[in-house]
Amino acid sequence: MPAGWKWVLGNARVGDLYDRIFADAQLTWSCLVVPEEQHATFAALHATAAAGPSGAPSAIVSYNGQLEIRADALASAPENDEPLYLIFNGARFPICDVSHAIAVHRQNRCDATLIDFVNPRKRAYEEKLRVDPSGRVERVDRSYAHDRNLQVDRDWPTIIVVSAHAMRELVNTELPHRMSQWPAAMLRAGLRLRGSTIPGRAYSLLDRDHLYELNEAILRLRPQWLAHAGRLVDQGQRIYIGKNVRIDARAQLIGPIAIGDHVEIGPDAVVVGPTTIGRGSKIGNGMVLKRCVVMPDTTLATAAIGSDSLAHAIVLGGDKPSIQAITPQGDGDALQSFSVDRPIRLETVLEAGSIPALRGFRFTLFRVAKRAVDLVGAFAFLCVTLWAFPVIALAIKLSSPGPVFYGHTRQGRFGKNFRCWKFRTMVPNADEIKRRLMEKNEVDGPQFKIKHDPRIFAVGRMLRRFNMDEWPQFFNVLLGQMSLVGPRPSPDKENQMCPAWREARLSVRPGITGLWQVMRRRDRGETDFQEWIYYDVQYVKKQSIWLDIKILVQTVKTLLGGGH
Repeated sequence: MPAGWKWVLGNARVGDLYDRIFADAQLTWSCLVVPEEQHATFAALHATAAAGPSGAPSAIVSYNGQLEIRADALASAPENDEPLYLIFNGARFPICDVSHAIAVHRQNRCDATLIDFVNPRKRAYEEKLRVDPSGRVERVDRSYAHDRNLQVDRDWPTIIVVSAHAMRELVNTELPHRMSQWPAAMLRAGLRLRGSTIPGRAYSLLDRDHLYELNEAILRLRPQWLAHAGRLVDQGQRIYIGKNVRIDARAQLIGPIAIGDHVEIGPDAVVVGPTTIGRGSKIGNGMVLKRCVVMPDTTLATAAIGSDSLAHAIVLGGDKPSIQAITPQGDGDALQSFSVDRPIRLETVLEAGSIPALRGFRFTLFRVAKRAVDLVGAFAFLCVTLWAFPVIALAIKLSSPGPVFYGHTRQGRFGKNFRCWKFRTMVPNADEIKRRLMEKNEVDGPQFKIKHDPRIFAVGRMLRRFNMDEWPQFFNVLLGQMSLVGPRPSPDKENQMCPAWREARLSVRPGITGLWQVMRRRDRGETDFQEWIYYDVQYVKKQSIWLDIKILVQTVKTLLGGGH
């Protein structure tokens, strides 16, 4: 096996995690992991550094070009269906639904399907606590770095799905060392091939950046894999612990974290996830770890590494650990501050035991249907009301100097900024007046509202009363920045104040109307912040087309005076 398969995350060997991929897909078929010739590995680089310039090992995995499969395996079939075989590249680790790959192969009606993964755009964020020299928190910032991509090795295929008769041909065919060269050999053998993409990502087990990203992906998306493969116990708050682990009462753990057997964590230590600590490791007093991979039998102490904090790193074992820093793109804050990725905990605002109403294919179908409803609904509304736009614009111009439209920067799905448009209802210097009126704010939470707001001119007050000021937002819906139904669009400043719920509400497009707008029990001028949180998160958790229809109907009833 390649050197990468020797890595251990918590108690779990990376190779054992393949069992979890099959368990999730409810498959019991055989899989063949094919090693690939490699001339340089992360493990070899570490060994070279430890041994000095003259001690470089070759680190080449030999492969004789022949597949080895039991004869009886080719004869067996799953239930009454055609037997299929999955061939995996042993130097890669995929995170995907293999049953999806099998379904795609059956649709292709070919001898073998070469599976590639859609290269996802990663929308990363950082949450930073800025502290002064005395340790007091000055402010909390969350910044979004859109479209940051890990350089994924495109040496495909990572998975090949092969039919039974095609496998009989392959076992008698000499195949090249690299799987990327297999398609030519398979074509020469007379096989019919198709290439397909499915959602997922493949990580190179021989690259430190990929290994680091793999650890984070598993802890964020599939922590149960590490728990099962490493026999870790779920302690709650996304913390998974092995046997004979000693954690001082003064230590602080912020999940997701996987801790292997026989680990010691000293007083005042802080471990911030996603972090994995290998078995037999020791974290010294006062050490701070954030987003690290600590390999087994590693001792981390201030004296050993010359610092009391460590972030974005892979730490390789022993009493004199080797630290391989991983520096994500976009880091480089000039302030001396420690960044903390605190988990989003929604237990306080979700019903006990609730799970998403829609998952998998049903959720994909819902999103397509919801977008179709948004397009049809927004287009129909604008067709009916567009004649009134010039009339409203003239009334605004005659009532108040300044532009007709007001575009405010709000955060949409995944925190992406966009201009949310309204008919202007306030005087041009409204922001300056607001600063003088802040002490008169009559609502809780990050919003600002007062009765008889002096910034609103007469026509603007009429537009607000009938919600006509929000009509231009239907253009935002057509552009895909908003939806007809969803959480209220909020600016970055408001989202900075809502760490416990913003991740949920920013996972969907904001809406012109929403569950909170039709279910709140107070008048508009008496906003209850906790109620706003509750209904926004409940909508994200239980969203469906039927729920959207009910919200739209209730909104119309409310506007016509028949709702509460």
